[in-house]
Amino acid sequence: MIPSNSSDERGDTLGETGRKPQALWAAKLAEVFRPYWTILFVLAALGALGFALWPGDAQLPALLGWHVINHLAAFIVLTMLARAAWPQVSRLWLFAGLWAFGGLIELLQAIPVINRSMSIYDWGVDAIGIAIGFVLVWIAGHLAGERW
Repeated sequence: MIPSNSSDERGDTLGETGRKPQALWAAKLAEVFRPYWTILFVLAALGALGFALWPGDAQLPALLGWHVINHLAAFIVLTMLARAAWPQVSRLWLFAGLWAFGGLIELLQAIPVINRSMSIYDWGVDAIGIAIGFVLVWIAGHLAGERW
């Protein structure tokens, strides 16, 4: 254990647990909101699924314009919410689960009644969105003094 008045390699003062005060605050906040992160994740996943399965012959609401940006934004947000909701789950399993969700969406879009088209490229964009989400989670954790 690091003494309470020690400092890290940049000279920032560390708390009793060896973490910066802002990291302790962020950790406490994340713990308090843990059930809400799960609810927000489920709502975001249902929203993404709803927009993805919107019938092709109906006018899809314009969210961010280009549909590739919609894929990126959806999976960046889903990744960040998943990591906040389940920090104990490995990043590999979160990546696999989120990418499987993207694959399920593409498979469901192949159903003729939905009148959408399945695209392996969209599934690849989902993986890029997940990767960007993990990078943003890493940056936020790094700024808060968390170890990757």
